[in-house]
Amino acid sequence: MKRMIAVLCFVFALSAFAYADGIVPVQGGETMKAGEKKPAKKSASAAPKTDADIQKCISDKFANSEKLKSQGFSTTVSNGEATLTGTAQNAGSKGAATRIAKSCGASKVTNNITAPAIPKASKPAEKKM
Repeated sequence: MKRMIAVLCFVFALSAFAYADGIVPVQGGETMKAGEKKPAKKSASAAPKTDADIQKCISDKFANSEKLKSQGFSTTVSNGEATLTGTAQNAGSKGAATRIAKSCGASKVTNNITAPAIPKASKPAEKKM
């Protein structure tokens, strides 16, 4: 109990010193000097806008992905809408391709990538008595 009180006093003293120096806590566990502005986060508007930019972004991300680059997906973009084609090794790869296209600024994604069906679990046989 004495240790816990000592630790709490120590933490309180540290926070008092930090406050006196003008250091304030901010969301995410970061600290900054009072009066400083937090850098702006990148917004979705920073995504590429033209069809060629969107297509290049998607192709580059496919090529840089260890799991997707060997699957040979192809992409076409028209009026901001991406169409994905190819054959995936699994359903997770198909979903990842859709997420990549959306992150590159595609307004709509049509995923025509084929993936193997997920096998249904078979029911255990009933025991006869």
